[in-house]
Amino acid sequence: MSLRNFTILFCLFVGSVVNSFAQPSPAMQAANELMKQQKFTEAAAAYEAIVKTEPKNAPAWSQLGTARYSLKQYQPAADAWVKNVAITDNGFTKYNLACAYSLMGDKAKAIEWLTKTVSDPKMVLPAVNFKDPDLAAIKDDPAVVALHEKVERTIHPCLFSDEAKQFNFWVGEWEVFNPQGRHDGSSAVQSIASGCGILENWTDQFGGTGKSINFYDAAAGKWFQYWIGQAGGPLRFSGVYKDGAIRYEGEPSTTNGQKTLTRLTFFNIDANTVRQFAESSSDGGKTWTTSYDYKYVRRAK
Repeated sequence: MSLRNFTILFCLFVGSVVNSFAQPSPAMQAANELMKQQKFTEAAAAYEAIVKTEPKNAPAWSQLGTARYSLKQYQPAADAWVKNVAITDNGFTKYNLACAYSLMGDKAKAIEWLTKTVSDPKMVLPAVNFKDPDLAAIKDDPAVVALHEKVERTIHPCLFSDEAKQFNFWVGEWEVFNPQGRHDGSSAVQSIASGCGILENWTDQFGGTGKSINFYDAAAGKWFQYWIGQAGGPLRFSGVYKDGAIRYEGEPSTTNGQKTLTRLTFFNIDANTVRQFAESSSDGGKTWTTSYDYKYVRRAK
């Protein structure tokens, strides 16, 4: 579905709300049917007749604009959509106006309406398609490039966050060895949620599996890891990135009255090597015992 067609549905919904969920008039139903049949000339004439007697009919103005646009009558389409925006302040229609003015070669108005689209707090920003061929005339304009980056920073903030990228050194396909060189497992580590998380997919040498999700919480200023294996036993860690390593501390656990502390550190050795070092303490952190010491070697492509 094109954004223009989506706008039709959106404006029909808005119009129904404005009119207390009233059913479309017979004239609107007939005009809408012409649109469904892509009889744009007849539909445009039908909507023109409706708005003459119902100048506040937002869906009619929207569909009139779409009919004219489909006929490549861009100025009349823009005129109709301006009427719709005056009634609904609809962000999708603002976007359509940017496309119409772009196709007319009026770059100033196209950029003006695209700016209004991006600045609309009600607009669903992922719907703004900067690769839309109808915006080709303005896509390379510095103002549009800046708008595009603004949208990307809003909908994909982690891709622009230095902190969220701190653990990217662990992303990849790995073979995992203990200090004696024994192959203890493998791991596929993925960047997820547009760079906002790191998902570990672990398989040990016996086929046992587990997963952890790692993410940076900007509000807390910390990294967090939540681990769960096939045998249960969830683990939760929080920590910071320091000196080229993610340094986690686990939530304390108590077994038979014995309190245990844990630490988990990921060292960025080089582009193809990561060290994962786990420790535990049963004396309140005075002494620490190695739980495991793994060397991750990036799998050759």
